[in-house]
Amino acid sequence: MASFPNTAERHSRIPAAATSGFSLVELMVALLFTGLLMTGMAQVFKSSLTSFYTSGEVLSSARRNRASIDLLYDDLNSAGMYLTSLSAPPSEVAATNPAFYVLPNQAVVPAGGPDDPATADQLLFYLDQPLAFEGSISTAGRSAAEIIGGGGVVATGAGGDSEFQIDCGDPAYANLLSSAVTAAAAQVPPAGLSMVFKDSWETLYFNAATVSGSTVTINAIGDPGVAISGLGSQGTPAKAKHIPGAAVLFYRPSQMVRYSIKMKQLDPQNANGIPCLVRDQGTYAAGAFVADPTQESIITENVSGFKAYLSADSGNTWAGQGAAYTDWASLRADLDTQLVAAGRKDYTTTQGNEHWFRKIPTLVRLDITTRTATKRSEYSANPTTAAYRELVQSLVIVPRHFGLPLN
Repeated sequence: MASFPNTAERHSRIPAAATSGFSLVELMVALLFTGLLMTGMAQVFKSSLTSFYTSGEVLSSARRNRASIDLLYDDLNSAGMYLTSLSAPPSEVAATNPAFYVLPNQAVVPAGGPDDPATADQLLFYLDQPLAFEGSISTAGRSAAEIIGGGGVVATGAGGDSEFQIDCGDPAYANLLSSAVTAAAAQVPPAGLSMVFKDSWETLYFNAATVSGSTVTINAIGDPGVAISGLGSQGTPAKAKHIPGAAVLFYRPSQMVRYSIKMKQLDPQNANGIPCLVRDQGTYAAGAFVADPTQESIITENVSGFKAYLSADSGNTWAGQGAAYTDWASLRADLDTQLVAAGRKDYTTTQGNEHWFRKIPTLVRLDITTRTATKRSEYSANPTTAAYRELVQSLVIVPRHFGLPLN
């Protein structure tokens, strides 16, 4: 009969490796080192995540600054663009609403929160705003050589001397002109379109337009130069006959542009709104700037500062810099002081001429301060508090039409 080992004998035969394991001390040491390692990895991950967010926010702020500077550069180069007449400025521009001016330290409306800008400068300027496309006279008639040699004139459309057929090159452009005329009729003051025939630089306002393909038939009236609204006088145009194929420039006359900071409700979680650099536009009014709500556009968001300075002494001094006044007259007086000190012959004052900038080359400096979208402790000198990080970018320019006399 086979014998079986007893319990003690069986236990003695089990290998020692099968019964060994981690002791409590070993487990505690392992957990300690694992915790230290995970803590270090978490700190590295947090630092990387913070660096990712902060660098992205700073880059976004820099891009917004760059984009707004580019837009301002293009727009400011149109300041003082007078297309109605190449030899005379608009006579209706009044001292109460000059053709170019800066209002320093204006209250931001509506008011924002404690972290938002309370005041900022406003930049305003006048221009005749050209459209982005041109047309050409498509009515049949004599050539330029025939007109010069035979003294003849070019026939216009069937509607007589006030009707012109103009090829816009694209049906979308032709329809744009027609819709612009319709929209202008409902505006007060009217903000219609004018056109310039480049063969003689005759300016006409058109009050009716019908479209056929890319060709628009325009019924034109008078010279818009006699009415700042662009309506002009009634009657047959003075130079109704034009050369077929001559270029036609379309533009919106007598426009006023304003740049300022406004609080805009773009974030439903921010009751105070977001400070934005806003471009407003409207038809010129002698009493004061009147904005057309349909033409408001946001240039950039999270703007904590907008300052405009002028210099008539090559940037040695800047009118408006560090000043506490809030009116154009005081800033203009500073500019006159610069002119007197510079000793420039025949250019010692801006007074008495609201188109002074067309004769006096003047530096315009715009400082735009943008901030990050989020407050972070990384942007603050005190690590226990959060703050915005701000970036300032400047544009210094002599606008294209400044120092360019009309006569």
